[in-house]
Amino acid sequence: MNKYAIVGAGLVLLGLAFVAVPGLTPPLSLSETIVSVIGAIALLQGLRTVRDRRHADVTQAELPSPERPRELPTPGEGIDARIESGNVKYGREGRQLRDRLERAAVDALVLEEGLTEDEAREALETGTWTDDPLAAAQFTKSVPDWAPWRVRIRAAVRRDYPRRARRAADEIARIAGVSDDE
Repeated sequence: MNKYAIVGAGLVLLGLAFVAVPGLTPPLSLSETIVSVIGAIALLQGLRTVRDRRHADVTQAELPSPERPRELPTPGEGIDARIESGNVKYGREGRQLRDRLERAAVDALVLEEGLTEDEAREALETGTWTDDPLAAAQFTKSVPDWAPWRVRIRAAVRRDYPRRARRAADEIARIAGVSDDE
């Protein structure tokens, strides 16, 4: 702590003690002029302090720059990228994608359509879970018999796994009530 502040605080306390208990004051005879001189000196010191503070530079703390927002992944973004790549029909990635789509379809049918898990799996195997023949073909391994003949011919000529997976994912999202607008 500043030594002048300590001396000033001590003198203030001494002055309050003299006011509170007048018998403590020393028997000095101070005239009015000495009291006025001390008051004028105190006033000048106060004015000097005010002047110094007015002309002093104001320092402000520097605020840190705000963080840049981080790009967070969108749920389902990875599965969309894997479907779009078209290279996931075979191997471990293909099995993982098929399993994820199947799990999502079963969950959607159980939660939104009120089916049991076994009924949902049976609907996927028979292709009755949707009206979209390409989405149904994702889980039946072939286009269902109820599909129009031109869809069956096109599917036989062109093995378009990414299109089937995309249509199945869209149909699952429709059943679950999920849209891209959210």
